[in-house]
Amino acid sequence: MSVMEEKESKPKKVSHDDDKVIDFGKLEKELDEAVVADARYWRENDAKFRAVHQKVATYDEFRDIVLASHLKPLEKDDRLTDMKFTQPWNVHASKKEDTANKPDHADIPKETVYPTSGQTFIREWRKLNKETSQQYSYLLELGGERLGKIFKPEIGFGLLGEFAHCLNCELKDQDVCEVLKILEKLAETNRFKLTLDFLSKKEKEDINELFEKIRNSKTEETDDSVADIGSSLASIEKLYGIKK
Repeated sequence: MSVMEEKESKPKKVSHDDDKVIDFGKLEKELDEAVVADARYWRENDAKFRAVHQKVATYDEFRDIVLASHLKPLEKDDRLTDMKFTQPWNVHASKKEDTANKPDHADIPKETVYPTSGQTFIREWRKLNKETSQQYSYLLELGGERLGKIFKPEIGFGLLGEFAHCLNCELKDQDVCEVLKILEKLAETNRFKLTLDFLSKKEKEDINELFEKIRNSKTEETDDSVADIGSSLASIEKLYGIKK
């Protein structure tokens, strides 16, 4: 057998690489996703620096700026299409009617799970839109024990002043015991004295007026209960630095 015939008779080696097919469609999709992710990273990173430069007051404002970093203002040639705007004939009358028919508890969060941290609390608190009657109801609904646990690390976000304001505006005689419990538990949180020192003059006035209203309140409790309230009030006033 010649050398040429011997070479032809040998079986050819099959390359397994021939069976591998590159999926260019998949590669293109992965590349597009990587480009989008990279653009999002730098966009949100710029938004973070912008938020810090603006010196936002709360973490929620910081987060909102970052989450809205993908939004762009309308250009001159942009058009709003397929949008219907309904203009009531009397805006002020409509607002008065809605306010009159709305119960105090209408906007209180309906979640069965209450907030467990300052961050989750502030999100629900802001939904009340500074309506003191609704804020008051929400604080009483949570109660002193729960509020004390939520703010155990610290009462941040300037909330102590807001609490004092709504309690002072809406205090009712029948709620005195619950309000004292709230004040007591808030005073047990960490760095409370420091938080108290940072209150504005108006917020400190709210606290003084609140305690004065509590002292002058007329409860329907028994004599023993009234005595207990007086004892608790005196000790809590010391915590808040109230000078008679």
